[in-house]
Amino acid sequence: MRLPDVAAGLPVAAIESFGDPAAFAASPLIACIPACNEAGWIGRCLTALDRELSADDGVLLLANGCTDETVAIARGLIGGWTRPVLVVDVRWRGGEGSAPLARRLVLDLGHALAREAVLVSIDGDTMALPGLRAAYAAEFDRGFDLVCGRIGFLPEEAALLPPADPESEAIIRAYRETSRHIAALIRPDPDNPWPHHGNIGGANFALRGRAYALAGPLPTPSSGEDRALRRRFEANGLRIRYCEGARVETSCRLEGRATGGLSEELRRNRIEADPLVDELLEPPATLVLRRRAQARFLGAQTAADRLAALEGLKLGADRAFACAGARDGNGNGPSWRSAEEAWQSAEEASPVLRRTRLRLSDLRRHLPALRQALETLRHGVSDHPPAIGS
Repeated sequence: MRLPDVAAGLPVAAIESFGDPAAFAASPLIACIPACNEAGWIGRCLTALDRELSADDGVLLLANGCTDETVAIARGLIGGWTRPVLVVDVRWRGGEGSAPLARRLVLDLGHALAREAVLVSIDGDTMALPGLRAAYAAEFDRGFDLVCGRIGFLPEEAALLPPADPESEAIIRAYRETSRHIAALIRPDPDNPWPHHGNIGGANFALRGRAYALAGPLPTPSSGEDRALRRRFEANGLRIRYCEGARVETSCRLEGRATGGLSEELRRNRIEADPLVDELLEPPATLVLRRRAQARFLGAQTAADRLAALEGLKLGADRAFACAGARDGNGNGPSWRSAEEAWQSAEEASPVLRRTRLRLSDLRRHLPALRQALETLRHGVSDHPPAIGS
């Protein structure tokens, strides 16, 4: 494997490695760590991984345009290791590097090193907790393709965080949990019985190499690459699991490295009176409409039933026809990898399902209706979603 070949097509100006790529050939698992100027954390990150992983598991660190001592600290620490280990130092073309690109490249490199290995995504400011490897192994033994672990904060850093408004934090937490509960009631997921944490974060997820070959590579939007990858796994009909036992603790600093990342959210919630919230949170009526249409579409057995499920989404006739997989008189029609991929196409085209970023004040206003929607679903009062705008 030649590193420049794997990086082809990405805006890499220079790439240098320290370690033996051939040592990874038989690794069953590779920890893939993108790190940008993590000199204060990388030693603890690597030490925790070395303690937690099996002897033949590999560790792959990608230094993402570092200008501090991250690489030197890492090389000094791993000098005595016997496990497969590789440090890759990447320099990007001016202004073109990003955290999503670094995560994409480190996963691509891990996959190239060992095609069948499980790839674990973990950040350079993050510590693996005991039991992480065993928890991941158990979920992959059950047949899952993407496993999303739990992410907590380093307790010593959390204790120093400026306090956020308790009422605001409670509203955000309640809105997120109620939304997930509604989704679980409308379309129960046998792989993830409610309650579950429902989150994917780049600091702690793992995937099968052969699943990455099918659903990858990692998308590289300006932020949210982890959620975009999950969406690709869904589109390919792959199995996803939200795991409680695979746990990490990550830095909760307010000045982060990634655009749109955790640090920005923590900072907004502490300095803004009415901050933007998670882009997946939406008004109750839109949430219920989205999840009901999805459940009906994915449960449909015929193209006609799928077309019926799309009614009310204001799709054009041609798009609805294509998403439903209907064929014309000559037997011609679209070919989708899965019903989920077809649903995603319909969802993205629907003007009534278009996401608009909410603020905290919107959550406060919508929360009573969201809770009422949950009670309605729990007690089976109605099979019809509330009207848009309620």
